[in-house]
Amino acid sequence: MKAKGFTLIELIVVIAIIAILAAIIAPNAFKAIEKAKIAGTIGDYRAMKTGAMAYYADTGTWPTDGVTTSGLVLTDGKAGWDGPYLEKWPPLSKWGGTYIFQNDAAQDWDGVTGSDTARYVEVSSVPQTGATRVDRELDGTIDNSAGSVRYTGANNPTTLRILISTEVAVN
Repeated sequence: MKAKGFTLIELIVVIAIIAILAAIIAPNAFKAIEKAKIAGTIGDYRAMKTGAMAYYADTGTWPTDGVTTSGLVLTDGKAGWDGPYLEKWPPLSKWGGTYIFQNDAAQDWDGVTGSDTARYVEVSSVPQTGATRVDRELDGTIDNSAGSVRYTGANNPTTLRILISTEVAVN
C-alpha cells in the first residue's frame, strides 16, 4: 500500500516556486508603496498650495508662518476669511514627519540670500530618495538647489521645501 502525502522533492519544488514568485513580486510591491508616498505628498502639497492661494485671494495676506491649522483650516479672524480652505491639515507626512506652512525669507529661492520672501510647505523626515523623486515629479529634474523643490543634499532623512509663491523669479 502506497503512503499518502508529498515527497521531499515535491515540497522542495513548491518552495522553490514560491521563493521565485516572492523574489519577483516583493520589489514591485515596495516600489508601489514608495510611489504612493510620493503621489500622496504631492497631492497634499497641491491641496495646501490651493488653500493658501485661496486664503490670499480672500484676505489679501498669506497665512502665518509655521501654521498648521489657523487660517487654512480654522478661522484666524482676518477680514474676508471665507474658509476653511483645507478640510483638515495632514497630521503626518507620508514618511512620518510633519507638514508646516512657511511664510519667510529663510529659504533662498533666487540665489541671492535674503532677497526674497516666499511661501512654501516644509516636509520633515523625508528620505533622500523620496526627496529626489518629488523633485523630479514637480520640477522635471533632480536639482536640490534650483526650481520649486529644495532639500539638503547630504542629510538622510532630509527636510523637503516645496515653493508655493515668491515675489522673485525662481531660477
